[in-house]
Formats: sequence, C-alpha cells, structure tokens
Amino acid sequence: MSSQSVTPRRFLPEVQALRALAVLVVVAYHLEPRVVPGGFVGVDVFFVISGFLITGHLVREARREGRISLPGFWAGRVRRILPAALVAIAAVVVGTLALAPVTQWGTIGQQALASVFSVQNWVLAADSVDYLAAENPPTALQHFWSLGVEEQFYLVWPLLVVAALLLGRAGIREGRRMSGTRNLRPMLLAFFGIVTLASLGCSMWMTAAGDPAAYFVTPTRMWELGIGGLLAVAMAGRADGRPERVPRMLASPGVRSLLALAGLAAIGYAVIRYDGATPFPGYSAALPVLGTAAVILAGRTSGPLSLNWLSDHPAIQWTGNASYSLYLWHWPILTFFILIGDQEPRPVESAGLLGISLVAAWLSYRFIETPARTWRPLAHSNVRALAMGAAAVALAAAISLVPSLGQQQVVAAEKGEVQQLVTSPPEGFGAASIATGAAFASDNHQIIPTPATANKDYPDLGSCVASGGAKTSHMCEFGASKKDADFTIALVGDSHATQWWKALEPLATKHNWRIVTHLKNSCAFTGAVRTAQKAGHIDCVDANKGRLDDLVKAPDIDAVFIAGWTGAEFKGGGKAAAEGAVDYWSQVQDSGKQVVLVRDTPNPSQDPLARDCVAKHADKLRQCGKDRDEALSNDDWIAAAHDADPRLALMDFTDQFCTQKLCPAVVGNVLVYRDQNHISDTYMATLAPEFEQQMSQALRDGGLDRQAGL
Repeated sequence: MSSQSVTPRRFLPEVQALRALAVLVVVAYHLEPRVVPGGFVGVDVFFVISGFLITGHLVREARREGRISLPGFWAGRVRRILPAALVAIAAVVVGTLALAPVTQWGTIGQQALASVFSVQNWVLAADSVDYLAAENPPTALQHFWSLGVEEQFYLVWPLLVVAALLLGRAGIREGRRMSGTRNLRPMLLAFFGIVTLASLGCSMWMTAAGDPAAYFVTPTRMWELGIGGLLAVAMAGRADGRPERVPRMLASPGVRSLLALAGLAAIGYAVIRYDGATPFPGYSAALPVLGTAAVILAGRTSGPLSLNWLSDHPAIQWTGNASYSLYLWHWPILTFFILIGDQEPRPVESAGLLGISLVAAWLSYRFIETPARTWRPLAHSNVRALAMGAAAVALAAAISLVPSLGQQQVVAAEKGEVQQLVTSPPEGFGAASIATGAAFASDNHQIIPTPATANKDYPDLGSCVASGGAKTSHMCEFGASKKDADFTIALVGDSHATQWWKALEPLATKHNWRIVTHLKNSCAFTGAVRTAQKAGHIDCVDANKGRLDDLVKAPDIDAVFIAGWTGAEFKGGGKAAAEGAVDYWSQVQDSGKQVVLVRDTPNPSQDPLARDCVAKHADKLRQCGKDRDEALSNDDWIAAAHDADPRLALMDFTDQFCTQKLCPAVVGNVLVYRDQNHISDTYMATLAPEFEQQMSQALRDGGLDRQAGL
C-alpha cells in the first residue's frame, strides 16, 4: 500500500473529541433513552479508542527500547484507572448502605467486589443467563462491566507484543537494534489480526444464537479494541525511526475531512437508529467501530469540511479529558436518584442530573485522576505503584464485603421472629387475610419471607425445570409411584406453572397423587411463537411440540394442570397466543385427559420491586401494592383459550391476591411477590386450602373427583 509520512503528534484533539462524543451519548442514553435509543454504542467508541492508544504506546516503546516493560505498563494502568474507580466503588457502597433497601445490599456487595477485581462483565454475563437473576434491577455499579473488558484487555494485549518481539528476534544488543525489529510490524499485524478475527467470529456467533451473555463477555468485545490496535500498528512509524505513515490517498485534506465525516455519520446513525432490539454486539457493532476507526485514521483535518472548530472547542476537549470520570459517576448519580424518588427522571430532572454528573466529573478529574498520575510516590516507581495499587484493591475489596455482611446481620436478627411465625402462624396468616387486605394478622409485624431473602423463596426442583434455551423440557415424577398412585396429574408450563408447586404438592401428598412435570422457564405451553424465540433468546417451539406429543400419548395421566405468564410477548400478540394454546390444549383434552387451566397471577409493582418497596417503606406498605385493574392489565390469553374451548376447566385465584381495588405486596404477614412477577413460596403455601377447593370443582366437572379422592 502506497503511503506517505506525516509528522507524528503526541496530542490528538480529534481523539479527545471522540472521547467526549462517546461519553455524552452514553450519558444521554442513560438519562433519556427515547432520544438516543442507540447511545449504548458510545462504549464501542471507547473500546476502539482504548485499543488504538494503548497499542500505539506499546509499539512506540517496543521500537524505542526493543522490549516492553510489563511492570511499567501495568503500573501506568494503576495510576490511570484505579484511584477514581476505587473511590467511585467505595462511594456507591456507602450510598447503598445509607439509601438503598436491605434487599439490594447483597447484590451491590457482589458487584462491588467484582468491579474491584475487574470482572463485573462476567458477573453480569452469568446473571443474564440465570433465569432468577436476569431481570434484577440495574445497580449503581453495573456500568463497570465495560471497564472490566478494557482491563482484561490490558492484561492480555501487552503479552502479545512481547511475544511478537521474541518471535521477531527484536531487542537491543551492544547498543545496536537487532535486524529482527523489522519483523515487529508484520508479527503484530498477524497476532492482533488472529485475535481480532477470532473475537469477531465469537461475537457474531453468540449474538446470532441469542445468548444474552454476548453483550458482556470479553471474547465478544475484544475485536473492537483489536480494530483500534490494528489501526495503531498500521499507522505506526517504521523501525528506522521515520515518522508514522498513512495511505497516500489521505494526503488530501478534503479526503481526510470526508472520511472523518463519514465516520461520524456512521456513529450517529447507530446512536439514532439502533435500540434495545438490535442484535448486539455482533455485526451491528461494526458500524460504530469502523466509524470510530475512520475518524482516527483521518487524523487532523483542515479545509471547509473540517470540524476542527467544534472538536477543538475547550468544552469538548475538557469533556474528553474528564470522560473517564464522567462515565464513572453519572450512572451512580442516576441510579440513586431513581432509588430515592422511586421514578425515572423527567427531561428537566435529566438536565439537572447531567449538571450534577459534570460537577462530579470535574471534582474527580481535578482531585483524584490528575493528582494520582503525577503524585511522586506513584509516578517515580513502578514497583511502588503496583504495591500501592494492590493495597488499594485489598482495601476496596474489604469495603465491598460490608453490604453483604450487613444484609446477613439483618437477616440473622429477624431469624427468631421468622421462625416463630413459621412454627406458630397466627390466625389469618397469608392468604387468609386477603378479604380484609390486612398486611398483618397479629401484633407481630415480622414479614416472611424477609424482603432480603425473598428472591430465594421459590420451588427448588433442580434440573426438573429446564432453562429457556434448552431444546426440550425435562419430564420428572414426584409423589406416589406410578404403580401405587391413585391419580396422576401433569404440571405443565413455564415458571408461572412452577410457582404453583407449593399449592399443588400438599394436595398430591394428601390424596396419594403422582405428579409428572413438564416445566421450562420462559416457555408457556402453546403452539404460538414467542417474540423472544424469533430473536434467538429462547427455544420453545420444539420443546412444546415434544410436550404435546408426550402428553397426548401418555395413557397414565388423568389430568393436566397448565399455567403460563400472560406478560410474555408472542408473534401475533395475545390472539395468536390464545389460538396456539387452544390448538395444543384441545388436543390434550381430546386424548382423554382433563385439562385444568389457572388464570395468571397479578403483576406486582416494578419500579421499585415490591420486595424493595417493602424493605424501604415498612411503615407505608399500601404504596407497595398495585391497583387491581393495572395489576391485571396483561392480555389474558389463557382465559381467551378457555372461552374458545369451554371443556377446559379454569381456576381463578385473583381474589386470593387482590381486594376489590388493590393487589397488596404484604398480606397476613406474608410477602406476596418474590421478584418481578412470581409469587413467593410462602404465600403460595397459604393458598393450599383454596387451591384444593377449586381443583376439586375442576375435577368434579370432568368426572374425576372420585378417582382423585376428592
């Protein structure tokens, strides 16, 4: 490729402007996502910039010294990254203990520890594929995932440069640079190219497969930093000391300006046109990544199409300088605002939060970032910088343990009263108080499950509940043996079927029933297709066909109990869901089994979650409930399916969750909801008497009551 020399520059104002753009679109996306629905691509812009700058630094050192000082490189990262990051983590921990409900302490503690050790992205990736954690509300440290990706990159990337130096036989001998230095550029291009292509392939594969972890894990993001690295190598100066080179075609200022404008347009298009439904990262990330690379390659522009007047503006350059601090502080400020106000910010409030974030960024940049880079004990000794960094990490890790330990102490302090309620429940315990809507059945105002442990109050059926991405739903048997059972009932559906276990299992034990389960998270038993399936996030179609075949052909099943989440979205909407349900359920009914449906449970409060609200507003529990009409606002395709085929029995427990006007969060000392839309096991157990009555009627209508022993 023909190229020409350009004067090397130590300061790159266009890169600082890119930093400003990246952080501003991320902040705008978090504050007003409706305005910039694709603002999350600002992180991708950061990745390319980081890859370019870090690689350029490493290549210059390799050319100059013939080696790489790994302690020096990592000490530089300690000076640049750790001080502000650790202060932000400590501030979030303190803010959480002061302002957040105890329900959030454990999660914050876990994420603080992960952020300290730069593995937050892997924690979020694990949560994204964990059905019980995937819908947890965002925390004030969630944004540290991208810093984790970068810091893992900083561990690996210099090792590739060292390997290239060794293999290229580059070094210094007797004051002379060895001829092997000439091999550095091709070796680096080969090494970086292999890693970048492998990461890109992984990113496209995982994203196309609908794996939610693809957004967070390092292998799917490394290529974005790798593009910046390849660009730095391609533009780097020669081993003989001649300055950096760019393609001859970019010698024209007009061409460079057009290239920069095209790159900005690519980024802008992604910011405006992308949204949460865009498969990402995968190939979609190529647009902002290549757009950023184009702006960097264009370099310093000039002429009528140049945007130097904008990029050189002091406000833009300052924002670029403070972009790291602004990124660190804006998200905690926003999440604590939502936590205190129990609502998302309105536009005027968003403007105020932006102002507060800028002030926090200035303070962090002025009094933490800048002094840490120039402080003599850190600046003049790599060993001391690494040692002090390790000590600071250890201290921050200890601070990170405080929320989890505090939550454990709160739970332990309530253990005695919880045990008393469990062993001697008062009259009106749980659902028995719903007629009056009383939050407490006695003078004992202890709530169980405690809000801090509510997320663990669910049926633990292990592998008998298949994940949403599994190809099949597992069939398991409980209760009486097939040989000895008087009656066999199948429990079929998604997690909203699983949640009825505590009401069904005691009935089966009492009457010597056998329970056969076909349970699969996120997959209601219907012939309709969920939109999440079309996006590749789950796999329900084949599993539901297998369920249907098993149920129709099973001669020993007497009744089939079906439940499902009516908040799920289906291709074709609720009408398609109902039609698909009738198609499947009627076939089961035609095979000689009584199909028993249950109307879905009401939706609890989401912002904040009912359990968080109860922990935060123990003296104002009514505000933690939800208006009955709103709580029942989902498209009830289960009832619609029953109307289409009246042979299907329908059980309705709405009046066991709601009064005439309100669906409370606490009833008779029991927390009703454990998370975003599931009933706690404890409350479900208190429904057992009503469940038996309605099940008896449903089976009586099908002529099975005697066989079932009811």
